[in-house]
Amino acid sequence: MFDFLAGVIAFFYDLWPSYGMAIVLFTLAIMLVLTPLSIKSTRSMIAMQRVQPELKKLQAQYKNDKEALQREMMAFYQANNINPFSSCLPLLLQMPVFIVLFRVLRGLTGKTDSEGFFVPSYLSEDSAMYKALRGSKEMMSWGMDLSHSASHTLSSSGVVKALPFLILVGLVVVTSWFQQRQIQGRNPSAAQANPQQQMIAKIMPFIFVPISFGLPAGVVIYFVVSNGVRIGQQALVTRLEFPDRGTGENGAKPKKSPAAPAAPAAAPKPQVSSGNRAKNRKRKRK
Repeated sequence: MFDFLAGVIAFFYDLWPSYGMAIVLFTLAIMLVLTPLSIKSTRSMIAMQRVQPELKKLQAQYKNDKEALQREMMAFYQANNINPFSSCLPLLLQMPVFIVLFRVLRGLTGKTDSEGFFVPSYLSEDSAMYKALRGSKEMMSWGMDLSHSASHTLSSSGVVKALPFLILVGLVVVTSWFQQRQIQGRNPSAAQANPQQQMIAKIMPFIFVPISFGLPAGVVIYFVVSNGVRIGQQALVTRLEFPDRGTGENGAKPKKSPAAPAAPAAAPKPQVSSGNRAKNRKRKRK
């Protein structure tokens, strides 16, 4: 597995000889493979939001009977064709990729010779990426050594050198926050009905700060790019699910109020002939 993924990154490095862009293209390829599952996951999250009010009613009805509540909720999910666990599947499938990528980056830059030059593992010695790393002491891209973390660079080289790393960590937080905002924005009424979900949405982006702060920048690039792809996927699915986002609940079009009946037309005034006008004038003189 390590050799295979390292070979994929080396292939993208041949196409675009930049360590950062090779990781970006690698991430896009992984997300492309996971796109069907990601779209299914997003649709499942939308469906779960739509039924939150009904789930709240079930929880209130069976609050003293947990077994009955679980039974009724499972029956409710089956009746509405909802899999509550499908939203976690893409993340679970990405975890092995994330772990392997971390190990691959360590393997590419973790070993050095007596002079401090890299001795990359997992790569063919004939590959362009192996040759580039073998003659280098840093995995430089976009002003960063992708083999180092923000934490390491900040402690060893100061704030100025660590600035690109800190910007990368900030992008992880921003993209994670925007994803949660997308999820909440699909159905605000359902989100308000679930305060736990609101709390998770507020905390989740900041959980990635210590994680990203201690990871090599190459892995953090994977985080940022995958978050950006998921934002695009969620926007696409939301547009397909809610083609015309009106002001009604769950994105439905608001009902049009019936038009008020038209006022009856005024009755036409009777026309007075010229002879009658003359008679009326004579009567007024008398």
